[in-house]
Parts: sequence; structure tokens; C-alpha cells
Amino acid sequence: MAKKRRNDDKPKSTSLRERNKRAAEAKDKPKRIRKAASTAVKPVGKVRSALRTEYHVFPQKENPGFFSKSRRFLPKYFYDSYQELKKVTWPGRKETWKLVFAVFVFSLILGGFIALLDFGLEKLFRNIIL
Repeated sequence: MAKKRRNDDKPKSTSLRERNKRAAEAKDKPKRIRKAASTAVKPVGKVRSALRTEYHVFPQKENPGFFSKSRRFLPKYFYDSYQELKKVTWPGRKETWKLVFAVFVFSLILGGFIALLDFGLEKLFRNIIL
């Protein structure tokens, strides 16, 4: 037979004040994602600096040839491209839908114009040639 619980045995609910206090304490703690990001910064920075550094395979001479030029692990083109991509401001969702709608309407109008032109030229050539 199951034992009945009395009102005394119920877990006490926390008051609003206690919940707010716990929430304020939780705000002061660093979020896990930020903690993980901050620990990942050091190794990523080291890799980034290693990729940017120019290395000399052979010592430089007065007449620099192919082998005496400085080399990089990551070509400058990729680094510059990445820097440009960081500067791009991507459109938001609302602006993207406006642009999609504009392209759709433009393509319908252009398609209609080409269909009308095709129909007119077909009639013209059938009357002239045949």
C-alpha cells in the first residue's frame, strides 16, 4: 500500500525573491560558451600567427631566386579575402526577402517581354517567308 504524503512532506516552493537572487548570482558566473571561447583564443591566435608568418626556406641571397623567396603556409590571397569577408555587411531577413521578391518580379517581367517578342517575330517571319 502506498504511503500518502502529507502537506508537511511537500517540497517547499521558492519565493520570488529567492529565485531573483539565484538569477542574479547566475549572471555573475561566466557562461560556459564564453569560457570555452576564451580558452580557445590562445591556440587559435598561435595558429593564426603561424599562418601569417613568412618563412625563408633557404637564406636570402643578393639575387633572389625561386628558392630564396619568402614563403607562407597560407597564401596572402586567402588572408586578404578573409579580411574582406569580415568587412561585408550581410542583409537581414526582411531585406533579403525584399530582394528575392524584386528578382522574382523582374524575371517574370523579362520573361513576359521575351515571350511577347518571340511571338511577334514568329508571326512576322511566318507572314514574310511563308
